[in-house]
Amino acid sequence: MPVRQYPVWYVVMVTVLLVVSLLIVRQLMPAAGRGFSATCFFLGAGFMLVETKGITELGLTFGNTWHVISVVSAGILLMAFLANLLRMRLRKVNMALNYGLLAGVLVLGFLLPEKTFGSMPPALAKVARTALLTLPMFFSGLAFSGELAAFVSVDIALASNMLGSMAGGLIEYNSMYFGFRALYLFALGFYVLAFAAVLVRRLAKRAAVHAQQAEAAQRPQEASL
Repeated sequence: MPVRQYPVWYVVMVTVLLVVSLLIVRQLMPAAGRGFSATCFFLGAGFMLVETKGITELGLTFGNTWHVISVVSAGILLMAFLANLLRMRLRKVNMALNYGLLAGVLVLGFLLPEKTFGSMPPALAKVARTALLTLPMFFSGLAFSGELAAFVSVDIALASNMLGSMAGGLIEYNSMYFGFRALYLFALGFYVLAFAAVLVRRLAKRAAVHAQQAEAAQRPQEASL
């Protein structure tokens, strides 16, 4: 009888590769170009987990062939296009609402039983499953577009996002023990951390502005003395 075991050595080896990669990149990168975006990092990790679950779950619908890769790739590109198109049309996006909808879709995808799609007509079930599995990528892409617009360096934002994808690949190995459905829970945790990083950055920016205003208001008083 199969026994569920945690893939400890897989996680150890991937962790070693991730740490070595970080050290090499930090050694080769000039000091002037160093930087980090916590939001982009967490968004990259969550996106990798959502993409992995999408490929796996759609394999149940379309079969484990090249059709799965093509459908998932088309869904990802479509959602990324729609997210960027909406970002171009809207000057300001409510990130709290966006992250809330993202969390809601992940929770729905985790709680929705498989028999829900089984009771639908085959064509409708394929469309509904594909939409449910790719919709988180729309909200994630919208969040990433907003971060790119707010961050100073696009290079650092993209590098942080790629590093987060590597971390997501590390967390992905937990599916061997917890199952692929649990990937949505890990992704939800990363997206919560991403939103928390956005809030921390905004609070730090407001504090800096208030400090500058207080300093500017104090200078005339000192000059009058």
